[in-house]
Amino acid sequence: ARVGDDDPRGGVSSLQKFEGEDLDYKTRKVAQADQQRQWAQAQIDEKLMKKWMERDTNQAFEDRSEEMAYRTWQVGQKVAEQRSSACKTTADFNKALSEQKKQEAAQAKFRETQRNMEEIHNMLTSDLLTEKESVVSPLGETLKAERFKGFTTDQRRQIVLQQAQQREELRLRQLQEAEDERQLGMQQAMDNRMALTLDRQRQREQRAANADLAAERKQQASEAADRRRRLDAQYSNAVGEEFFKPFGQCL
Repeated sequence: ARVGDDDPRGGVSSLQKFEGEDLDYKTRKVAQADQQRQWAQAQIDEKLMKKWMERDTNQAFEDRSEEMAYRTWQVGQKVAEQRSSACKTTADFNKALSEQKKQEAAQAKFRETQRNMEEIHNMLTSDLLTEKESVVSPLGETLKAERFKGFTTDQRRQIVLQQAQQREELRLRQLQEAEDERQLGMQQAMDNRMALTLDRQRQREQRAANADLAAERKQQASEAADRRRRLDAQYSNAVGEEFFKPFGQCL
């Protein structure tokens, strides 16, 4: 076989060139096969690189999501602790207020009982019930018990004055009790408003934390979508018929 167009073995009358002859066929086939292997290896390496990048991106997203979930749980725990502390403080205050009211009521009842006992004692030891020999009037006059015909005008006047004074004291005591009840009601209403305000503040903080978390997750999702689009655009070249057309052709 010829080794080239200038083969020294060919004489003057020898045919040197033939139409369609391919002397570099074996070398060209080897070069094409090697080039095809290199392209295939490059595509495999690109696919592996894309797979690793996607895995790293997904792992980072999962780690960030887990971190945000943990932060949300921590915020919820702090809010629950604050709410529990506020409820305990309110309950302790109400309990102390109730105990104080009970003590005041017990003291008032004790004083009322003492006054009643003193009144009963005074009635039992009065000149009328003990039937003494004589009765001394406010004017200093001494009267015999058997001559007692009833209270005098001055004594009835004193009784009326004492009754009026007792009624006034009762009215003032009732007014004071009503004022105490009103102050207690105002204090309880103020405590309720404070508790409601605190609860609303916690709700606003919780909504703000949830909104920040949702915005951050939305931003992460958008960033992940952008990365995926960039990766898809980077590795969007598909192997088609144009890739295989040069194979089998002359160099």
